[in-house]
Amino acid sequence: MSAQGSASPPPTKVVLISSATATVQDFYAKFATYLSQELGMIVITYDNRGVGRSMPHAAQQDLATLKAQIDAAGGAAAVAGSAARFNNNMKNNGNNSKAQQKPQKHPLAGFQASLIDWALKDLAGMFRYILANWPETPTLFVGHSVGGHLLPALDPSYTRNVERVLFVAVTSAYWRDMNSPMFMYSLFFLISPVVNRYYGYYPGKTLWGAMEDLPFGCFWDWSHWGSYENYMLGGNPEWTPNYQAFKAPIYSLYFDDDDFSRNSPPKICNLIPNAMSRPVKLYPKDDLKMSVGHMGFFFGACKRKLWETAVRAWLVDGQALDRDQIKAQAAANTGFARM
Repeated sequence: MSAQGSASPPPTKVVLISSATATVQDFYAKFATYLSQELGMIVITYDNRGVGRSMPHAAQQDLATLKAQIDAAGGAAAVAGSAARFNNNMKNNGNNSKAQQKPQKHPLAGFQASLIDWALKDLAGMFRYILANWPETPTLFVGHSVGGHLLPALDPSYTRNVERVLFVAVTSAYWRDMNSPMFMYSLFFLISPVVNRYYGYYPGKTLWGAMEDLPFGCFWDWSHWGSYENYMLGGNPEWTPNYQAFKAPIYSLYFDDDDFSRNSPPKICNLIPNAMSRPVKLYPKDDLKMSVGHMGFFFGACKRKLWETAVRAWLVDGQALDRDQIKAQAAANTGFARM
């Protein structure tokens, strides 16, 4: 877990950022710094179990050692050679027993975790922490992808102080809702389940490069939900009462160039029937003169065009800008930056 805050003036809001699937909390560091340093809010990020700093201890230790080897060798250009030296050092550290010569089991193999755990244990735990430390302070919630799906699953007692919600690319992963449905069908139901069972975890970093490895149960839930039209509520119908009880207003930003599903976020909002929601679809190429996709909202390049416009208006003033307003303000901010 990581928390940032502004010492002066006293913070008026606490912001909890809930990560996308297989995404480490450090990915949100620039966005969290903006909210903290420029908007004066306390900002909390965290890693779900099995990801980043919440991986099993052995994984954290080995990756930290490897990173130190790489840094000492001169950075990214030395990754391959440093990794090889790291492996050799692990094998020749003064003890040549056969046990140490064997390849180590991946720490996520057999590690028990699920998306349900992410909701009912990890996210719930973060709200317990917030309620214990800032019991009277309004909470703002930023959910990215699955981070948004999990919020309404919680008992309302956890989310009672949530004042407003920002969804970013909170799409449905129901396979028919995806940009390439047949590809996703093959990935979810034919290829990846075999890979998941073979390794005992989902080797996302190896297969895709742009995501973290996942515990077996997390990928199983992801693909299981993807078989239902109502996605997470199809897979976990017992969450329906909490979804119906959730009432904090939701501003949902999504993007026409989303890598996975460009049209499904309103469908997710409709599954939270008693929360006032405003889905706004942006066309980044036309509206922002840049690409955003599923992940790019949190890149520093979006600061002037999205953070200073849509985010500030919603989190500070409670104003949900529409597409035309965002487009106009983004153009004005860009023009000012060039002067």
